[in-house]
Amino acid sequence: MSEIPPLDTVATATLAVGALFLLRYFLAMRRIWKIAGHRPSFQFGDYFRAMQRHAFGAALEPERRYAARQLIFGIVFAAAGLLLFAWLLATGAPVGVNV
Repeated sequence: MSEIPPLDTVATATLAVGALFLLRYFLAMRRIWKIAGHRPSFQFGDYFRAMQRHAFGAALEPERRYAARQLIFGIVFAAAGLLLFAWLLATGAPVGVNV
């Protein structure tokens, strides 16, 4: 029989995986913007252009789809990790780092 890890470990791992997917998304967008000649700005809407078809032209469509997948997976995993932590805090379960 296999041992199931504690829920706080699952929450930490899920949140870390989500953060890694989001990092991959930001690196993919940086690469797309560099190829497309995008001027750097801090507009929040620029980060969601990856969800629109042909937002960067037909030549960059495979990279845009890759970035969109990374964003979706990152949001899902990060949200799941945060929900697990919220559940742990709401129920009063101990949250610790098992080293």
